[in-house]
Formats: sequence, structure tokens, C-alpha cells
Amino acid sequence: MTMWIDRLIKPSPTNEAPGPREQLRNDIAVIVTVLFALFLALGIRNQVYTASRLVSIHEGGLRIAHPERWVLQSNDGAGLIAVNLGSPSTYDSRVEVTSRPLHPDETLERARFERGLKLATELSSYREMEAAQMEVLNGIPALVTTYGFVADPTRDAGVTGLPVVVEAQDILFVKGGMLYVVSLRADAVDWEANARDFAVITNSLRLRPAKSPSAATSADGFSSSAATLEGGN
Repeated sequence: MTMWIDRLIKPSPTNEAPGPREQLRNDIAVIVTVLFALFLALGIRNQVYTASRLVSIHEGGLRIAHPERWVLQSNDGAGLIAVNLGSPSTYDSRVEVTSRPLHPDETLERARFERGLKLATELSSYREMEAAQMEVLNGIPALVTTYGFVADPTRDAGVTGLPVVVEAQDILFVKGGMLYVVSLRADAVDWEANARDFAVITNSLRLRPAKSPSAATSADGFSSSAATLEGGN
């Protein structure tokens, strides 16, 4: 075994050792090859993370993308739920899209107010933190609401686990007489780690600050308990 190792590491007696120029050229070639492999690997990695899948709602009334790695759990034509089953938290990061016809004389602000009341009765320790004026799809007015609540994803599975503080953002807008709500949700601890995946969704909506926004509105105090949540976007 030692003889074979010696043969591998020692220069061949029949070949002349490379000179300084040849050695420098060989070193540069190795470095270039390694750097090219690294850039190629990073490119493939970025393609995997930014790959997306388009889903139509209301027969093309709205087309929205979600990360291709996420699992589409439901799509009834009027909404969808896509989940990241690879989330490190027991609460899987997700996007939930719902839609309904806009009521007569209903405004976007009124729809946000009523949704806040509804979430306050459905979610534990719900707390709205901020609402900002934005726009989607090249000029459609939108409201983006940031809030938090407490979820217990292990309860349904019959497992004893700690509850999770969830951070969420709702994007509300009206298109073609339909009120759309795009809800992004993740474990509050992992919110920043989900920024790339959430960007796939918001970029497909072309979410941007409003051109002439009024002052962002603060939370209206919707709460299902006295608990307060820190953070937000």
C-alpha cells in the first residue's frame, strides 16, 4: 500500500518537473475551474430558489405565482393554499389566496376593517400591527396589513408541542369587481428567512409602494386577547 501511495505523490521519473511558468499556469487553470464550478453551483441554487409556478384564479382573472418547491394543497378556482413543507418550524410557511365579489358601496378600507374583525374571532391572540397603502398589478390600489397570532399546529396531529407565534401579511385589492386577499404567513422567528419565497409571490403581483400614499394607518386595536406581539414588517 505504501508503495502505491509513493507512486501517486512522487513525480514520475520519466517526466520533467514543470517549471515556474508552467506551475503558475496550472495553478491559474485550477483556480479558474474551481471558481467556474462555484458560480455554476450558485446559479443552479438560485434557479431552484426562484423557480415558480403560476396559478390562475377565476379563470385568469388573477394569475399569481408561488415557489415551485411549495405544495399546492387546494385550488378551487376562487382561491388557493400553497405550503412549504420544508419549513423548519412546526408551522409551515404558506400563502393563502381568497376572493369574493365586492359588496355594493363597499370600499377597500371597509373590507380590511371587516376582515380584521373576522380574524380577531378566528385566531388566537390576534393583533393587527400596521396597515400601509400600496399598489399591485401596475397601479391597482392595495392595502397591506401586518398582524400576528398564535397557532398550535401540533394539536391536530395529536402531538404535544409548543404554540407558535405567527407573523402574517394580508394584501387586499379589488380587480374586476372581485376582492382578493393574498395572505402570507410564517413562524415569526423564520419570517426573514422566508423573504426570498415571499418575494416570488409579491413580485408576481408587482407589489409596489403607492405613488401618492397618504400616511400609513396604524393598527385599529383588533385583538382577541390582551397579549401583544413585537415585530412586524
